[in-house]
Amino acid sequence: MAQDLRSFLDLIKRKKPDDFQIVSKSVDPAYEITALVVKLEREARRRPVLLFENVKGTRFPVLTNLHASRARLAAAMNATPEDTQRVYLRAMEKPIAPKVVRTGPVKEVVLTGDRINLYDLPQIVHHEGDAGPYFTAAISFAKDPTAETWNCAYNRLMIKGRDTTSIHLTTGKHLWEFHRIAEARGEALPVALVIGAHPAIGLGALAIGSIDEDERAIMGGLLGEPLELVKCETSDVLVPAHAELVLECEILPRERTPEGPFGEFTGYSLGERPREIVRVKAITHRRDAMFHDITVAHLDHMLLSTIPMEANLYRAVRAMVPSVKAVRVPGPFTCFVAIEQRVAGQAKNAILAALGADLYMKRIVVVDHDVDVFDDRQVNWAIATRCQPDRDLTVITHARGSDLDPSAREDGSTAKWGVDATAKPSLAAFTPRHRVPPEVWQRINIQDFLP
Repeated sequence: MAQDLRSFLDLIKRKKPDDFQIVSKSVDPAYEITALVVKLEREARRRPVLLFENVKGTRFPVLTNLHASRARLAAAMNATPEDTQRVYLRAMEKPIAPKVVRTGPVKEVVLTGDRINLYDLPQIVHHEGDAGPYFTAAISFAKDPTAETWNCAYNRLMIKGRDTTSIHLTTGKHLWEFHRIAEARGEALPVALVIGAHPAIGLGALAIGSIDEDERAIMGGLLGEPLELVKCETSDVLVPAHAELVLECEILPRERTPEGPFGEFTGYSLGERPREIVRVKAITHRRDAMFHDITVAHLDHMLLSTIPMEANLYRAVRAMVPSVKAVRVPGPFTCFVAIEQRVAGQAKNAILAALGADLYMKRIVVVDHDVDVFDDRQVNWAIATRCQPDRDLTVITHARGSDLDPSAREDGSTAKWGVDATAKPSLAAFTPRHRVPPEVWQRINIQDFLP
């Protein structure tokens, strides 16, 4: 499979031309890009990839809304939309190690010293109240300073100067841990920030697992071949050879800067907080690079993270409850799980497994396998008719959660809860559901009655 963003866009143009739209009209990067994406989503019910050719203040065209379709993300994995979880799990279970190549298109232009200027890049302001322009689609590539352990993740960056940004490191996550190790040694942490990559690389970066699992190998599993990497100009960090643009950086030790407010995926704008500082040491990019942006808190943002989260949660629950049937992440901090409960108590085990598998998970609802977790109405029906709050709620206090949750304490400490909405004592012994007789259901054809 081709490993560059352009080949994927060509695939979209060939298979579904209406899913790719070029905007030639001049656009202001402050609010107008986000506004068009949201208007298309809400008013026209359309979610095309958008390429803005004429963005004020920059020569770089802006690509956004890339991930706003589950079918597009499935295509990036060479899968059908219904098969994304199985394909993603296979990539996690059978990763393909990356390989280092001598050079690649991302090295066509190399900028160092006085030629570094982040203000030459699109200065996109996403929401009213944001503290300034942000890079939202940067994928970090970094290594543990003391071991051969690599990590990839998405991290938002607020532009602070020609060569400086802040970076949001989620407390307790792997890049945060790498930085703390370097900081304790009085060292900066080398990191590369990749902007504009094949969606399979983005999906792999969001894999959730042990700190020693290499997301780069999961990217290879999704691509079906080793991810090709090149060495940075200013460090030993390795980056995708076919990316559009790379910021070669270091995260400074023992320095912080005010960051925010910024409108996050929760739908809320969180206030100013101290964050770590990034110093840019080089910029490399293709000669005609596209700048990738993610429209935060909308489908472009939410769907991308959903597939990896569901795969990780399914894997975690399956380790405790082998009869798990389906997992869905319908919204922030929430997971629905369907199991075929063979032994009393398995629903509680599923709750604990899911909460332990993902730092961001805050509410878990477990239902029987006769309930479709992709239908909110059915899940709510199960909660209403198979659950007693005094018996079936599990509440865990003082747990580590997301510091992006506006209801949590500022340090991200939160309470979490699980809802056992399975039938008691078992589905087989529970009050039977009413239904149309199966033979009648099969016999009735709507067109025979309502042509």
